[in-house]
Amino acid sequence: MNKTYRKVILGLLIAALVLGGLALFLRYAVFQGMMASKEPRSNTQCQTEERVFDEANVLADEEEEELSALIEEKEKMIGADIVLLTIREPEIDDYYTIRDYAQNWYETNQFGWDKPNGDGIIYVDNWANGYCWLCTTGRPTQKLDDNTIQFIIDRTNENVNEDPCAAYETMIKTTAEEMQNLNLFHFRIGNLWLLLIALAVAAIFAACNLIGNRGQVTTGKSTYVPEGGVKINRRQDIFLHSHVTRVKVESDHDSGGHGGGGDIGGTGGHGGGGGRH
Repeated sequence: MNKTYRKVILGLLIAALVLGGLALFLRYAVFQGMMASKEPRSNTQCQTEERVFDEANVLADEEEEELSALIEEKEKMIGADIVLLTIREPEIDDYYTIRDYAQNWYETNQFGWDKPNGDGIIYVDNWANGYCWLCTTGRPTQKLDDNTIQFIIDRTNENVNEDPCAAYETMIKTTAEEMQNLNLFHFRIGNLWLLLIALAVAAIFAACNLIGNRGQVTTGKSTYVPEGGVKINRRQDIFLHSHVTRVKVESDHDSGGHGGGGDIGGTGGHGGGGGRH
């Protein structure tokens, strides 16, 4: 391997690391940092500080403590309550019923970061039949659209039957991440993919450089220029008139998709979506 190619490969790796590091910095330090909550919790009417209610008994005591600590950390970051409720209720056997149950439970306990029934989410998982619902209220309703809610539910249900604690940890972290994302930069790209993309960009840049070096000019300025110089005749184009026609294009805007529960959304100021595992 000659020195030129070694330099190219080394430059490629350095460029990939720099671009990947910059992408990660922008993702976490800038975009998510800009969305971090600056306001303390102001709801004084909620009568409980608990956030994990394991009525279905699928979590160990230490797992409940771990999830509670994680929720406390993420709540301060996003400025919204995060509530997890597991139940075993066979009669709650469709999306409409579990939606209403989640909304009523949130309202009854007066959850909300800024006020009762204010900013926050509640995730209800019914272990009697696998129906689950992610209910949003206040600001999370604006930040988490139907597709995002379905993304959170799908990620949670990937391993909830095998490891409920890990699944709920995923739900909490993913919800917080999506709440902090700027809509303009709303990408769901993993860290490994960021580095691979950076490597690909660096490879393209290096390839263009190599091609440019191979195609260096071998002729001098006198190759095609006769002795005595070049005679240039002056030419001028004069445009007397210019006319631009603008046509307005009409377009229809379709609404976004819905979660696993179909087109049932939320009621009474709530949003949300459901799934089943």
